[in-house]
Amino acid sequence: MDFTTCLQKLGFSPIEATVFIILCKHGSLTGYEVAKLSGISRSNVYATLYSLQEKGRCALSEGEPTKYVALSKEEFLLSIKREMTYTLEQLEVTFPESAKISEPYITVKGYENVLNKIKNCILLCQSHLYILSNTDYVKLLEKELSEIASTKKVTLICDQPLEADYNLITYIRSKSPQGFHMIIDTQSVITGDLNAKDAQCLFSSHQSLVRLMRESFVTELDIITLTQH
Repeated sequence: MDFTTCLQKLGFSPIEATVFIILCKHGSLTGYEVAKLSGISRSNVYATLYSLQEKGRCALSEGEPTKYVALSKEEFLLSIKREMTYTLEQLEVTFPESAKISEPYITVKGYENVLNKIKNCILLCQSHLYILSNTDYVKLLEKELSEIASTKKVTLICDQPLEADYNLITYIRSKSPQGFHMIIDTQSVITGDLNAKDAQCLFSSHQSLVRLMRESFVTELDIITLTQH
């Protein structure tokens, strides 16, 4: 993810991101200088500088002509962390009570969305987790798996040994599994593909599907055990 994308995820408009980056790179600048460097009209530049100043992302220098200065990297990061922490605290308090979801199947599309859904389900696991996947996909989840492995049972079927310094029960399959499949607490499942171009997964708490996937998982374990012996 590049710096411009990071800024936009923090709420910067495209023009705000452009102007802020120019200030970061060039130091103190007048509005005219920013307009010249960015190719943005002076009226839009001044409106953007005013907006950045109101949000605390840049400051005015005293003297003539008036110049604008971006926050330093250290101060910017401290401010963002403080604001995000406060926002998360307020969300924790004000988040509305969620109605119980009755939909048996939920589809999640897009690589980042699918990956985030899987990571969230891992971290929300209460007791045990079963994963059938190729090793490359599992490596994307190592941070989350390491967080729960000391208190939760994690059983993994994959195609190659995984070098992990946390507790995993690992079974090696002779052929690489197709897609990604996970059972969470024998209460819900995720099944799909983490292909970067067309990632998609199905999430379900439907007990028929949970039971079917669990039986398939047990069969996989039995085959691996018989093959090894």
